Amino acid sequence: MSRVLSAAVAIAAAASCAATFLVHARELSLSIDDIVAPAFSARVVRATVSGAGWRELDLQIDRLTVAGREWGPVKLRCGELQMSGARVACARGVLEAGDKIPVSFSYSTERGDLALELKPSADETWRVSGRVAGPQTSLQIKIDNGRVERLATWLPAAVPKPSAGRASGTIQLTGADVHARVQIDGLAFADASGLHAGEKLGGTIEADAAANGDAWRWAARIVWRTGEAFWQPLFVSATGQELRLEGITAAGRTEFRKGELELPHVGTVAFGGRWNHAANSLDAFEARASRVHLAPLYDQLLKPLLQQTALTDLRLEGDATIALSVAADAVTAVDLELHGVSLEDRQQRRFALYGATGRVPWRRNEASAGEIAIEGAEFLKLPIGPVRIPLRMRGASVAVTSMRVPILDGALLLRDFEAGTAEDGWRWRFTGELEPISMVRLTQTLGMPVMYGALSGVIPEVRYSRQTLAMDGTLTVGVFDGTVIASRVELIEPFGRAPRLHAEVGMKNLDLELLTRAFDFGTITGRIDARVHGLELVAWQPVRFDLRVDSSPGRYPRRISQRAVQNISALGGAGAVTAIQRSILRFFEQFGYARIGLSCRLNNDVCEMDGIEKAQQGYVIVKGGGIPAISVIGYNHHVSWRELVERLKRITQENVKPIVK
Repeated sequence: MSRVLSAAVAIAAAASCAATFLVHARELSLSIDDIVAPAFSARVVRATVSGAGWRELDLQIDRLTVAGREWGPVKLRCGELQMSGARVACARGVLEAGDKIPVSFSYSTERGDLALELKPSADETWRVSGRVAGPQTSLQIKIDNGRVERLATWLPAAVPKPSAGRASGTIQLTGADVHARVQIDGLAFADASGLHAGEKLGGTIEADAAANGDAWRWAARIVWRTGEAFWQPLFVSATGQELRLEGITAAGRTEFRKGELELPHVGTVAFGGRWNHAANSLDAFEARASRVHLAPLYDQLLKPLLQQTALTDLRLEGDATIALSVAADAVTAVDLELHGVSLEDRQQRRFALYGATGRVPWRRNEASAGEIAIEGAEFLKLPIGPVRIPLRMRGASVAVTSMRVPILDGALLLRDFEAGTAEDGWRWRFTGELEPISMVRLTQTLGMPVMYGALSGVIPEVRYSRQTLAMDGTLTVGVFDGTVIASRVELIEPFGRAPRLHAEVGMKNLDLELLTRAFDFGTITGRIDARVHGLELVAWQPVRFDLRVDSSPGRYPRRISQRAVQNISALGGAGAVTAIQRSILRFFEQFGYARIGLSCRLNNDVCEMDGIEKAQQGYVIVKGGGIPAISVIGYNHHVSWRELVERLKRITQENVKPIVK
C-alpha cells in the first residue's frame, strides 16, 4: 500500500503541473520527464485532459521509484476533474497500481497542500494529507483497517509474505524525518518452505527515522500481544514480548545499538550488532541476558524445541546469566553462569539435578576452564551426592580429568572424560571404577528385592556416539560374593522413551545363600555360574536372551530347603506333584543335592526351558545327592515369558509341591 500512496502523491504532483499548463496554455496533453521528491521519483509522466469542460483526466507514470524499488506503469483516471485557479481536485478517480483502487484528491498548486483518500475496500481507508514542498514536504498518512497483505509486493523476495491482517495508525513524513505508530491485528504470514509462519498476530509498531546525508538514524519499538509464530526451529506464543531497537543504516550496513528484547516473566536480553546487506550476513553481534528465569524460559521457548527428546517434559527452577558473541556468522564466545539451577524429568522421573551453580566460559579459538558444582542429583532413582565438575574447554570439545560422583555409600570415579561434536552429533568417552556400594541399599532404593553383598568393579572405556552408548572391553563387578562380567555392552538411545540394551553377561561363583535370601526364595547353600548370551532389552524389558545357570565346580556345602524345592518346582511347570507327600522325606526341612541347573532361551515372548539333564517326562532342575537327597523335575519346555514372570511373583505366596525321586 505504501507503493500506492507514493504513486498517488506523485500523480497528484504531476496532475497539478498538467492543470497549470492546460489552464494557461489550453493544451490537451503534457509530458514530464522527471518528478523528484525526498520519498519518491517518477519518470516519463504523461497527462491527457479531455471531455466537456476538460473534466476527464488520464495520467500515466512509466516508472515509479519508492525507497529504491521500482514499479510501472502506474495510471490514474478521473472522470470528475475540477480545476479552479490554483486548485486541482478529483472526486471520483481510479488508481491502477496492480489493483484498481477508488481514489479522490485535492491539491493546491500554489501552496502544495494535498488531501488524498483511497478506499481499496468498503471497510478500508488510506488517507494522505499535508503539504508537498520539496525538501520541506510534510505529509501524514492515516490508515484505518488497512489490509496488510497489500504490502506483500513491497517486501524483499526473501521475506515471508503476509496473507492476512489489518493495520490502523499514522505515519508522519516531515522533510527527511519519518514517525510511525501502527496497530496490527490478525496478521498471518508464511514462506514457500513452510519454515517461517505466523497466525493471528497482534501488537503495536512504533518507529522513528531521520535521514542525514546517505545515512538513516532510526529507532523502533515493537510489542507483540497476541498470536503464535513458527520460525524454524522456534515456536513462540505471544506473552507481551517487547523489542526496542536503535541504529544507523548507511553504506550497505545496518548497525544495531541499544537493542533490548523483554520477555515477560523471563528477563531482558540486551544486544547490539552489525548487519552486512550485500553479504546478507551478521558481521558482529553481542547479547547478554542477566539472571534469566529458567522455568518460564523453558515453558515459553525451549520446550517446543525439545519434543521427542529426554528433555520434553521438565520441571526447571533457578536463574542463568548468558552472554554471547558472534563474528562473521559464527559464534566466537559464550559465557554461562548458573544460579541455583534444578531440573527433573517430570513425566518419567528418569533423572534430576539439584542446586547447580558455577560458570562456564567458552571461547571458539582459545582454551578456557570453568567449574560447575551440583548439590545433588538422581539417575534412574539412584541418589547422587554433591559433585564438583572441573571443565577444560577448547573449540567444540570439553574434558574432565577426573571427578568423584557419590552414589549411596559408594562412588563412581570418572577419569579422562572427553566430549565433543561431530557431523553425526555429540560424542563422549570416559573410563573409571566403582567404589563398593551396599547391595542392600542399592536394591532397596531401586525397589528391588533386597540383595546382600557389595557392588564394585572396574569400568573400561565407555563411548557415546550416534545416540549409542557402547563399552570397549569388559565390565567386571563384584556382587553376591562372586563376579559378574559384562561384555559387548551397547545401549541405543539411552535417553529416549524406549532404550535398547544389547550385552553378553557371565557370572562366576555367586553365593546361592545370599542370592536366595535376597528374593525370599527359601534357602540354598552352594555356588552357581551363569551365562546370558544375546541379551536384548527394550525399555528395560527383556525381549531376547539365552540363559544357562549351573552349579559352580568345586567342593562346598550343597543343601536346599523344602521351600526352595517347592519354588524351583513351580518354575518347571504345574503337574501331579504329590510324591513328596507320600514320602517320609516330607518330614525333612533340608535336603542334599549334587547339582542345580536351569536354562531359558527367550524369543517371541516364549521361554524354551531345559535343565541339567533329560528326565523320563521332562528335565532335571535339581539332582539329588547326599542324605536325605531330593531331585526336582520340570515338565513344561515352552512357557510364556509373562507367565514365567508371574510364577516368579507367586512362588513365595503359593504352596506348590515338587515331584521327588
